[in-house]
Amino acid sequence: MTLFNATQQELIQKFWAELLKSKHVLIGTHEHPDGDAIGSSLALWHVLRTYGVKATVYIPDPAPEFFSFMAGFDQLTTQKPTVSDYDGLVLLDYTQLYRTHLEAEFLAHPFTVCIDHHYDNPGQGKYSIIVPQAAATAQILAELFSLVQAPVTPDIATCLLTGIFTDTGSFMHDSTTPEILNIASDLMSKGARLSHIAHETYQKKDLPSLRIWGRALSRILLHQKTGAAVSIVTPQDLKDCSASLDDLSGVVNMLNTLPQATFAMLLCEYEPGKIKGSLRSEPHKGIDVSLIAKQLGGGGHKLASGFEVDGHIVQQNGTWRIEPVH
Repeated sequence: MTLFNATQQELIQKFWAELLKSKHVLIGTHEHPDGDAIGSSLALWHVLRTYGVKATVYIPDPAPEFFSFMAGFDQLTTQKPTVSDYDGLVLLDYTQLYRTHLEAEFLAHPFTVCIDHHYDNPGQGKYSIIVPQAAATAQILAELFSLVQAPVTPDIATCLLTGIFTDTGSFMHDSTTPEILNIASDLMSKGARLSHIAHETYQKKDLPSLRIWGRALSRILLHQKTGAAVSIVTPQDLKDCSASLDDLSGVVNMLNTLPQATFAMLLCEYEPGKIKGSLRSEPHKGIDVSLIAKQLGGGGHKLASGFEVDGHIVQQNGTWRIEPVH
């Protein structure tokens, strides 16, 4: 059973043939890249290189160091490229174009491809493969590589399995289907080590991570009316713990484990005036957190979404609130 309908299969064959004729391809993804964004981007980078196609992966923000076990990690660049210098531009896992920091360049380029599993991606590329039923963009690429008979080396398999593993919450989210587990099994047979990926992405915590987790978990508030489990992290918290936004990966999932919570929200002012919100829920709780994220200018999935807003997290008389940036 394939993820792709007949039209999508035809589009994939067309853009893949065009990609392999390119001399230099730019691969991009979203700001604050996660495991799926990085794993998918590096997987495509590796595959194109096996065909002799030069590729560059641009990420708007630095990638978390705990993903450095993936081959090619040191080739990621945060230096914004001159997109017109590239034959093709492929954007992965980004939801909305503004999150790639390449919006104008993408819309102006003659050969663009977008591949995503977020249902609210408008698909503005010359070729758009949007598959909302996929658990991760890495799953789409795994099936795409199979369709075009691209080689999958152990390094490529590791990148793809990392994307799938992290975007399914280590196979604990409702998006974990028999098909996903079959793909994971196939990638393991091609050389990906699941135990190594799990250790690097979830089980390995350094001192700054543990400290900032403690700070966030010590502030859990349960909103009596909405049932939201909320915590906040300020720039001073990050400074005190010598931590970064990346060190908070997984905290919102922990908040969501509270039995009485209908959904969880973590707010982090990761730099002065910039607040990132992460939202999580579970199928039986009946809350579509993507609707909340959309109201705040973000997006995502029903059970996992996010947003960013301008503002400062301040405490006054024992109450936390967001103060507008002046």
